[in-house]
Amino acid sequence: MNKAVFASINAVKNAVGNGGGSGKSGPNYQSFVFLGANFDNTFTADPEKTGGMANADAELAVQLLTDITKPKERNGNTAVGLAFAPQASQGALDEYLASSASGDDVSERKLADGLRAAGANEDAIANHVPIMRFARQKRLALLALAPDTADIETISKGGLQSLSADRRDAYVTDAQGFISLTQEPKFKLYSQKSLLKDAPQSTDESTQKSEQANFFAERILVHEAAATAVSRWATSRPDSLVVTVAPIPDVRFLGGMNGRVPRICKFLNPGTLVTDEAVTTILLNPSAKETLSESRWLRLEIGTAPNNWEYQTKVADYLWFSSSPKVNMIPRMMNEQ
Repeated sequence: MNKAVFASINAVKNAVGNGGGSGKSGPNYQSFVFLGANFDNTFTADPEKTGGMANADAELAVQLLTDITKPKERNGNTAVGLAFAPQASQGALDEYLASSASGDDVSERKLADGLRAAGANEDAIANHVPIMRFARQKRLALLALAPDTADIETISKGGLQSLSADRRDAYVTDAQGFISLTQEPKFKLYSQKSLLKDAPQSTDESTQKSEQANFFAERILVHEAAATAVSRWATSRPDSLVVTVAPIPDVRFLGGMNGRVPRICKFLNPGTLVTDEAVTTILLNPSAKETLSESRWLRLEIGTAPNNWEYQTKVADYLWFSSSPKVNMIPRMMNEQ
């Protein structure tokens, strides 16, 4: 039975291969880390609990990035993926990375302008500044992962069929796998218990059905596009590492962009050694609500009924907090057996 784990940074280093825990390396192996962050002031991220620290999720992400990337020199094969950034903004990210750190104000304004012009959310830009600064300081690549905003709007109104074939192909490389995934029992459980929980609600049955279908189409394309982008980048670089920062709903219960990576890596490189074990998911300062719990406790798994135990899935590999969580937030501690 899957269990959520609360552990030390050394466990995370081992999980991504930096501590030698995986025993895998070379041209056919890549590591992926997904940091789920909503950039909100949950109990453990509240400035009153963090010594006045604002934007605690970003600071926590930078701390984890520092520890994860420090033990091993990667020389151009480490990247930070940005789920909020439309792929049309890749040029702005590349220009920022090439700029001099001495001109921070100017380069960051230009970066913000470029992201904004591509349709990125204003608050998301501000929240990710510490992460993007870290990437430039450490000479890590920055990857824009989101579909372009016009394409998302098209799908949200008319479903996947309303998007032209050439635009779909820009985001989906494994078309058959993309389609087949939606029919798998484990993915159906994830969709029912996590993905569709954020879908629009309507009192009109017909409207509800249409809006849910379009929401589902939008989210699976967003997830596939991000997973494809990080997999393409990593597959072409031996022993590479990509750390992606994404909203908690896009990575919780391992069925979003994170769950798609092994399949896409296999499609891109049939000889790949990337499996589910190569993908590590960490939620930053999650609240009970953000794990879809209806109580004060964090929800640690889905698939707890007798008819779906076979597909039981944990909420994440690790839960990371900026300050001590309430004791009654966590129904059990460590890796219970």
